[in-house]
Amino acid sequence: MLSTILFVISCNADSGDSPPAFQSVSTLGKLSVGKTLPRYSGSSESGQTVGNKPRNRKYLIHLLHSDLPPICVNEECGAFGPVANLKGADLYGGSDLKFADQVFGIFPADNDAFRQQSQNYGVLIISDQQAKIRTIYQHVDLPEVETILQDSDAILTQTD
Repeated sequence: MLSTILFVISCNADSGDSPPAFQSVSTLGKLSVGKTLPRYSGSSESGQTVGNKPRNRKYLIHLLHSDLPPICVNEECGAFGPVANLKGADLYGGSDLKFADQVFGIFPADNDAFRQQSQNYGVLIISDQQAKIRTIYQHVDLPEVETILQDSDAILTQTD
């Protein structure tokens, strides 16, 4: 069992240009819309449990971004935690690239170079209580997170 967890950032590591505006994608690394999130567990610095399923909400939102603490839960992730909670979701976030690469298969191993090239951009993943991925957004800038959450009502109200 992993004792800690992580999350991080995403963009085109082949170019020094800014990534395009955030976009919804069907596949990113080991993740695919409609498939189950990889199993993992850990805890934030304050000891709150994280994993591939929400604790007490209908949905789970992962926010991987370099400007977040290594691991955070809900309000530990800043203003986005309460916004996610209002939408009926728990928010797990963080900035640990090694964990994101090992668990989600979405980031290269050279953390320093990748972090420098992809500064200020991240990944947002929305999944349900069964850990089924509903949507994946890449190239997300932190100010865009609230916009995505506000526009995600259709995703958050989907039923199987």
